[in-house]
Amino acid sequence: MNTTQQSCLPVEVLAALYRRALAQAYLDACTAYGVETGYSLDELQMTIAKEVESYYVRQHGAKLGMDIACAMLRDMVQPDILVAKPRLTQLGESMMDELFRPCLHTTPETTLH
Repeated sequence: MNTTQQSCLPVEVLAALYRRALAQAYLDACTAYGVETGYSLDELQMTIAKEVESYYVRQHGAKLGMDIACAMLRDMVQPDILVAKPRLTQLGESMMDELFRPCLHTTPETTLH
């Protein structure tokens, strides 16, 4: 994980920023592939918080767990989210696929390779 970045923002704010960027990047990727998630942006964010962030908090406690979860979320999106449209990293694609694969529906425009 990329742990060299430091911020003056609280970890909860950073996690919310990365969570939103991750959810938007996932929606955009699904749209590009012609896949419907069945989730709104807010529902994706809630699921990410419930499944990813809460897992690390349960495993490592509030402080360390949020630090780890924030690092994980940061590693799931491309690092230029403040200046460019959010995009998933390879890790982001894999993790989001694991979380949401059961809920995906293809559209008529979907092309399988």
